[in-house]
Amino acid sequence: MITVQAEYTARFKEITQTTSETIQLEQANMAELAQMLTTKYGPQMQALLIDPNTQDLNTNGTLFIDSSGRRLFIDDTLADGETVSFMVGIAGG
Repeated sequence: MITVQAEYTARFKEITQTTSETIQLEQANMAELAQMLTTKYGPQMQALLIDPNTQDLNTNGTLFIDSSGRRLFIDDTLADGETVSFMVGIAGG
């Protein structure tokens, strides 16, 4: 079992009603984290987090980054103590 810190901004923060939370995972991967979050926060989180066509993490306007600034994908492994930031992309110049 590992522990990760999830940090939320923008729409993710609105859905979760918090800026961060600590989550324990049986399997150290983004797939389990995504499953836990969609189960906990429901259809709004599902729509924002998961691409309905591919069942992968949604890359259309959202971004998921680990502690080292690396973009995360559904099959990525997470380390114990990892921080995962959930963000909505902002367009502009």
